[in-house]
Amino acid sequence: MLGHDLTFAYCRAPAKQLPCRKILDCWFETFDVRAFLGEHFTDEQIRQALAPPVDKMTTLIDLIQRARESTT
Repeated sequence: MLGHDLTFAYCRAPAKQLPCRKILDCWFETFDVRAFLGEHFTDEQIRQALAPPVDKMTTLIDLIQRARESTT
């Protein structure tokens, strides 16, 4: 996602406790990433990590709704 070479350690937990959602795409040719994930993360963590990102419009609507609710 960053466009340059990175270590696998970086991809395992980029700024959070879950691996990057693109980890399978980037590392599948190097080793069995899916097996690694299964050994180090729960099924729920893997599902969360690999889930597609929420689109920006949905995020914006959610933020507006939260702001409205906090002012009332």
